[in-house]
Amino acid sequence: MKNFLKSFLAFGLATSIEKLLGFILLPIYTRHFNAVEYGVIDMISVIGSILIIFGTLQIETSLQRYYYSYNDLRKNLLISNVYFWICLFSFILFLVLIIFSTPLAIWLLGDAKYSMALKISSFQIIFINLNMLGLVILRYEKQNLKFLIAIIVKVFSALLFALLFVVYFDFGINGVILGQTLSLMITSLVIFFNIKKYLVLRLNKLLKNDLFHYALPQLPARIGSILIAQVNRFFMLGYLSLASIGVYSVSLKLASSIQIINTAFVMAWRPIMIKLINVKNNKEIFPSVLPMISLLVFFCVSLISLFSLEIVKLFTTEEFYTASKYLGGLSLYFALFIVKEVIDIGPVLTKNTKYLSYNFLFSIILNLILLYVFINIWELEGVILSMVITNLFLVGITWFTSNRLYPINFRIDKFIFALLPALFLALFSLIYQIGFFQKLILAVIVLLFYGISVFKNRSTLQILKKL
Repeated sequence: MKNFLKSFLAFGLATSIEKLLGFILLPIYTRHFNAVEYGVIDMISVIGSILIIFGTLQIETSLQRYYYSYNDLRKNLLISNVYFWICLFSFILFLVLIIFSTPLAIWLLGDAKYSMALKISSFQIIFINLNMLGLVILRYEKQNLKFLIAIIVKVFSALLFALLFVVYFDFGINGVILGQTLSLMITSLVIFFNIKKYLVLRLNKLLKNDLFHYALPQLPARIGSILIAQVNRFFMLGYLSLASIGVYSVSLKLASSIQIINTAFVMAWRPIMIKLINVKNNKEIFPSVLPMISLLVFFCVSLISLFSLEIVKLFTTEEFYTASKYLGGLSLYFALFIVKEVIDIGPVLTKNTKYLSYNFLFSIILNLILLYVFINIWELEGVILSMVITNLFLVGITWFTSNRLYPINFRIDKFIFALLPALFLALFSLIYQIGFFQKLILAVIVLLFYGISVFKNRSTLQILKKL
C-alpha cells in the first residue's frame, strides 16, 4: 500500500502538472483562435495520435511486461531493442506525414495552407515516442524525482514557446505546433541523459521475436482504443463542422482532469500488477482496488457534471460556452477507462493479449454504429452518448473476458452502486442546466453519498496494505 500510494502520488503530481499546462493554455488559445481554428489544431493532434500507434506497434508493452523478468545485462538489451524498433518505425511515419501533408491538409482540414503545420507536427511522432519510452524506464526504475523533473521541463518549455510563438510573434496555428514540437525535443534530450546508461549498441533476434510476439496481438486493441476516442472527429467532419470539433475539443480538454487520475493510476498500478503475478493471495488484493477507485473517480465525475458551466466559463470565451453540455459525459467516458484498467487483469497475467484486441474490436464496431445513428439524430450530443455507451460496453466485455481467463471476484453490485449517480448527472447535464444554488444542494448530497460509501469500504484498505 505504501509503495502504491507513493507511486500514485508521485505520478499524480507529475501528470497533474502536465495537465495543468492544458488548463493554462486553454484561455490563451480560446482568445487567439475561433472555434474553426481550434478545430484545426485538434484535428492535427488527432492525426498525430493515430500515426503514433504505428510508430510503437505496442512494443513498449513488452518492455513493461518483461522489465522485472531479466537481469541487468539482458534488461539493457531489452531496452535497446525496444528503442531501435520504435525509432525505426517512428522515422518511417515521420517521412510519410511529410510526403502526404498537403493532400491530408486539403482532405481533412479543407485548405492546403495547413500543410506546414502538419509537416512540423511530423517531428512529434519521433519525440513523443522517445519521451514515452524514457518515462517508462524512469517509472520502472522508481526514479520518481527524475520523472517529475522531465515533466516539469516539458510543461515550462511548452508554456514558454506557446507564449512566444502564439502571443508574442502571433504565428497562429503553426506557432502552436512549433511550440509543442520544440518542447518535446528539449524534454527528449533531458530524458535521454537520464536513461542513456541503460542503452547498448546491440540487437538480438530472439529478443525481437519475444517483443513482437507479446506486442502485436495488442496492436488491434490499441488501434481500437484510439479509434473509439478519435474516430468521432471524422464523423463530425462529415456531418457537422470544424467549429463543432473546436467546441468538442474544448470540453475534451477540460474533461482531461479525469485523465490525470487515469494516467497516475495506470503508471502506479501496472508495475505493481505485474509484480503481483506470483503472489499467492493476489485474488484477494485485486478485487479490493475496484470499489475505492470507482467511488473516487465517479465522485469527481459527479462534481464536474454539476459545475460544468462554471468550469467552462472560467477557462474560455462565450463562443465556447456550449462545451459545458458535454463536459460531464466526457469525464464519465475517461473514468470508465480507469475501471477497465483495474479489471483488465486476465489477458495480461495469462499473456493472452489477443483478447484485448477482441474487446476493442467489438467496442469499435458498436461505436461506429452508434455514431452513425446518434449523430444524425442528436448531432454533437449524439457523439457524447455514443462514447459513454461504448465505454460501458467495453467495461462489460472486459469484465467478462478477463474473468474467464483469470477468475477474480470483483463485486459488480458495488460498481453499479458507485456508477449510477455519476451516470445520471452526466446525462442530465447534457440536456439541462440548473441554478447554482440547486447545484450546491446536489453537491452536498453527492458528497454524503460517496463519503459514506468510502467509509463503509474502508476495510478494504487492510488488504491493500499487502501491496
